Amino acid sequence: MAQANFDNSLPQPSPPQKILIIDDDPKLVITLQYQLETLGFEVVSTGQGASAFDTYLRHRPFSVIVLDVNLPEKDGFTILKEIRTVDHHSGILMLTARQSDQDKIHGLKYGADDYLCKPFNEEELIMRIARIASRSKLMTQSHHFAELLNFGPFRLDTANLTLHTMKGEQELTVLEVDLLRCFVNHMGKVLSRDFLLHHVWGIKGRIETRTVDNHIVKLRRYLENNPSQPEYIISIRGRGYKLVC
Repeated sequence: MAQANFDNSLPQPSPPQKILIIDDDPKLVITLQYQLETLGFEVVSTGQGASAFDTYLRHRPFSVIVLDVNLPEKDGFTILKEIRTVDHHSGILMLTARQSDQDKIHGLKYGADDYLCKPFNEEELIMRIARIASRSKLMTQSHHFAELLNFGPFRLDTANLTLHTMKGEQELTVLEVDLLRCFVNHMGKVLSRDFLLHHVWGIKGRIETRTVDNHIVKLRRYLENNPSQPEYIISIRGRGYKLVC
């Protein structure tokens, strides 16, 4: 029998993107895992806060991590900080029953990309996960194209997820890079929350959310000498925000 010859030069199919779910609600995990696998994702899950970081290390890299705040033995904020010490590329979406804006800012401070309060619409959750995964895939595919954006006294390196400021080099998440790049590309223009939700988060239509505002707080910590009196990312009452340099 003749031996088959395979052309190794042909492009190989890329492996599915991996998503890590850290949540102790088995019903939610089963539902999410089924829906995400139906969409073609590979899913890893754990409900144990104490071993969540070990699970992350064993199975990484992940495109998206869905992380519950209220976990037994170790809370989601602690796990978030552990992951961000070694990983600034994975998109992290936090789930919580807490409604406090301060809790949301606390999560964003340590590197969360998005924040969704329980109870939530499952379709919206899937949409947000898919959007973060899509952004992560695009970033991975274009990583070798170094894009340096200079604005004012700052330089944004989109390939390496770093921002050079007068305070030194800051490591950003993929979502923070996307948000800042959106402002740079529309320098001096007022960008509404709806515009930013659409072009950065991929969310269309009017929804009530503090996601944009909370991320602006985070960017101001990087850019501003005094975040409470911003000079670069300016609030325009009733309209949105603009970047001026």
